[in-house]
Amino acid sequence: MAKKSSINEQGLDLNARLRNPDTLNSLLNTNFKFTLTRIPNVTFWCTSVNIPGINIGEVAVQNMFLPVHVPGSSIQLDQLRITFSVDENFSNWHEIYRWMRGLVPFEDFREVIRDSDNYYSDGTIHSLNSAKNPNILFTFKKLMPVSLDGFELNVTETDTNPVTSSVTFVYETMEIKSVS
Repeated sequence: MAKKSSINEQGLDLNARLRNPDTLNSLLNTNFKFTLTRIPNVTFWCTSVNIPGINIGEVAVQNMFLPVHVPGSSIQLDQLRITFSVDENFSNWHEIYRWMRGLVPFEDFREVIRDSDNYYSDGTIHSLNSAKNPNILFTFKKLMPVSLDGFELNVTETDTNPVTSSVTFVYETMEIKSVS
């Protein structure tokens, strides 16, 4: 016997049995891969990345009783932050450092990237499903680094942990696409 479907004005199926989730697998915070062609060494050593949030402005319109909130006219995209293990040759940290030095004059104008198209790079977070296959792609257009963290080297440490650093990016847009 086929299940009967009835959709309300919000697009919600009124038959509760038809509203069960498609999957019962939770997203695991270790199931991801980050790719950015401009910095392949950071891509390989990436240990964490955030899915940035989004905020919209709101306007409170006063009426006789309570203010009514309506969408404003702007969207604020949170920054993308990537943490990575620094390799022993510092090559991954240095590739971001060189990119940032090329964005603005540092000592003179010889290092500045001449073509403004090279200021940016696109990047993708590949969210992986429980079988470690790409499931959802978060694609960022026109990423540009705005902050690179330093790191500490310390001979008095008793544990030998990998050295990590983080880079923060701004971007123009984020697109979310299902792979399956």
